[in-house]
Amino acid sequence: MNSITGMGSVFSQYKKIDGIGNNLGNQTNATKGFQDILSDTLKDAVKATKENEKLVNQKAFDQVDLTKVTTDTAQLDVMISTITALRDKVVNAIQELQKMPI
Repeated sequence: MNSITGMGSVFSQYKKIDGIGNNLGNQTNATKGFQDILSDTLKDAVKATKENEKLVNQKAFDQVDLTKVTTDTAQLDVMISTITALRDKVVNAIQELQKMPI
């Protein structure tokens, strides 16, 4: 069971996003697109979440300083807030495009 509520849905959403561009062909690092940037950001968020969970577990056994856990959790909160804001902007942009007459 995940210690952070909703992580299962985050992982499933990530897998959907990660699988979207598998058929794009040859894409170099110089032409990194929005999807690649978003995918990398989500990977970083998942990694940060796992690291934060490890720190919290270590704190339960007094193996790590509370300041480190608090700082790491605050950084994770900012990262998740940024991803959520980005998602909201993308959804809003799609809704605006759908309103446009063809």
